[in-house]
Amino acid sequence: MNRLTAQEQRVAQLAAEQLTNREIGVQLRISHRTVGHHLGNVFAKLGINTRTELSHLHAGCELS
Repeated sequence: MNRLTAQEQRVAQLAAEQLTNREIGVQLRISHRTVGHHLGNVFAKLGINTRTELSHLHAGCELS
């Protein structure tokens, strides 16, 4: 998890809590497309492919 930037950590945390890209964007005041970009980076850095996998990782350790 240390490989994630601060913004990627925030996006990952909210995505793991099952928020949509639009909901995350509203909370972080960024576009939903930027959220998607950050999630793509998170998935690549963590070697995962889905939000379900992200939720499982989040359940096992803290992202932030």
